[in-house]
Order: sequence, then structure tokens, then C-alpha cells
Amino acid sequence: MGPVEFVAFVALSLVVGAVAVDMVLPALLPIGNEFGLGGTNPSQAVIAIYLLGVGFPQLVLGPLSDCYGRRPVLIAGLLIFLAGSVLASIAPDFRTLLAARLLQGIGAGAQRVVTFSIVRDHHSGPQMARVMSLAMSVVLLEPIVAPMLGQLILLAGSWRWLMAAVGLVAACMLVWVVLRLEESVPGGPRGSISLRAVAADYRTVVGTREAIVSMLVCGLVMGAHLGFLSSAQAIFQITFGAGLGFTLLLAAVSLAMSAASLANARLVRRVGSAALIRRMLCGVVAINAAAFALAVTGAVPLALFLVVQACNMFAFGLLLPNLTAMSMNPLGHIAGTASSMYGFVSVTVGAALGGVVGQCFDGSVRPLLAAYVLLGAAALVTLRLTGSPRPAE
Repeated sequence: MGPVEFVAFVALSLVVGAVAVDMVLPALLPIGNEFGLGGTNPSQAVIAIYLLGVGFPQLVLGPLSDCYGRRPVLIAGLLIFLAGSVLASIAPDFRTLLAARLLQGIGAGAQRVVTFSIVRDHHSGPQMARVMSLAMSVVLLEPIVAPMLGQLILLAGSWRWLMAAVGLVAACMLVWVVLRLEESVPGGPRGSISLRAVAADYRTVVGTREAIVSMLVCGLVMGAHLGFLSSAQAIFQITFGAGLGFTLLLAAVSLAMSAASLANARLVRRVGSAALIRRMLCGVVAINAAAFALAVTGAVPLALFLVVQACNMFAFGLLLPNLTAMSMNPLGHIAGTASSMYGFVSVTVGAALGGVVGQCFDGSVRPLLAAYVLLGAAALVTLRLTGSPRPAE
């Protein structure tokens, strides 16, 4: 693949997993109504269990991709994702739907770990950060388009159509992989796997301070972000009474992520990844602390909440590619295992924290603002206690 196709390939591979969250957001209330769950908080489980499916299997999938190659693991992941999409679209009860979402998550986890590994196979240091930024500038358009597309599908039919549409995106990716992707494991697949070797690789990852610190910080950052996504429909429709317009409001604040990702490609050269991470975390804590203080003493108007959340999304758009690059850069020789640990730590920590934040929704924006303050401060403390990660070389 040429440079442009490679960036587009990475972007679509990440989009497949993202649409399974963002396109489904407008369906939380209809799912709850159909299965008699009562409100949006219980139906948030379809988001949480999907994300847990993304996170846990990555500990196995990365070493498998190091051993047998990126291509076969990616194809297998896409097939699992498709199977989950089909099952979700015909699920007769909520338990079956959760099982289907878990399958989707496992498939998306394979895509995620292999995609990051493929990028690291080809690039390192600032170049990897730039490639990830360019890909993420495309990926971060997805939260703008996917919820609105999901809402349009709901207006035309059932939430089950959404699950089928998500599967269609995965099918397109599968065709691209089969036709265009070449194996990128240096020297070709090893053809065998040793538990002792895998354990040694994981010890290397855990012992690499720059990598593990970045992974932990990413998990904390994702916890706040996923908490917002889980409760976005409830906040916009219940707290602010936005009705069907909630997807437009979600799209509006999501524009900030795309702007940040585009800006990061230049900023990372001038400022460096480590400095950007610290500055963005400080900004998130300060802005949300001020908004929380206002929310405690009175109501936060919709316009102000949109400004605050746009700032949060901008920070997330800068933090994610830099934390990804700094997690992967020191471990290029075991990129698959490093990507596995990165996905496991960031997604499982983020999913667990995001689930707690979503369940804390009480009809106001106070729990969400408090979560951004607490998790942002925890990320800064993590950097201070363990030492800030060194800039990517």
C-alpha cells in the first residue's frame, strides 16, 4: 500500500470497532424499552460488555499476531465480529444481545491490536505519531457521522438494523484485507508459540516504564471519555431536553476531536508528545473543575456544557495518538505483545471506569464533570509518581 492507502486502511480498521459504539448510542433507549429494562442506565451494558470484549482477549491476540502473522489474526477477528453482528441483529432477548456484543468486542479487539501492530511494523517515533494522527483525523469524523446515521436508521426501522449496518462496515473491511493487505511481521511469521516466550515478552512490556505509564494514563483518559459516551443520550435528551437533536449536539462537540487530531500532526513536532500530554491533562482538570463548581451552585446551561465538552473532546483528540505512540514506540521488537497490553490496559480500565461514570448519571451533568476532574487528576498523579514518559524517539 502507498502512504495514502495505508493511512486510509488504518483509519477504516479502527472505524469498524468505533461504529459498534457510536452508531448504537441512539439505540440505548429503544433497546431498554423493547426488553423492559427501564431507562437508559441498564441498557448501557451493551456498551460496557462490548468494550470488555475488546480489552480482555488482546492479551492473547497480540502474541498470536507476533507468532502467526498480522493478516490471519485480523481476518479471524473480522469474521468473529461479523458473527456477532448477525447474532445481535436477531437476538430474541437481552442476554443473547449481550453475548452477541461480547463477540463483536472480541472481533474488534483483534482488529485493534493488529492495526496498531501493523503501524508499528512500518513506523516508529514521531513518524508513528504522525501516521496515527492522520488516521485518527479520519477516525474522529466517525463520532460525528455515526450517531446521526444511527438515528436515521432508527427513524426508518429497528435498532436491529443498526447491528446489521455495523456488520456491513466490517464486511467491507474484510474484503479490503483479503485483497490488499500484505503480511508485515519482520522476517515472516514464526510459526510456533511458546508460553515462556510470551511471558518474557509481557515482562518486558511491564518493565518498560515509558510504555506502561502511557497505557495507564490512556486508561484513565478513556474512562472519562467512555463515561461521556455512555451517558450522552441521557444527558442531552433528559437533562437538556434535546430530543432527536441529541445526535447533532454530539456531532458538534465531536468536531473538536477531529480538529485536535489534525493539529497534533504539527504540534507533536514542535512541543513533543510528553509535553502535550501534560498540558492537555492540566487543561481538562482546570476546565471541568470550574464547570463542576458552577454545577454545584446552580444549573449549567446547554451552551456552556457544549463548550466544556468540546474542550474535553479536543484534549482527547490530542491525548489518544500521543499516548498510543508513546506506549508502542519502545517495544517495536514485540509490537504485537505491546499492542495487546496497551489494548488490555487502556480499554479494560477505560470500560470499567466509563461504566461506573455512566451508571452515576442522576439527571444532571455533575457526575460527568466530577469524573473528568478526578480521572484527569489521577492521570497527572500517575505521571508524577512514576515519572513522565520520555518523548518518542
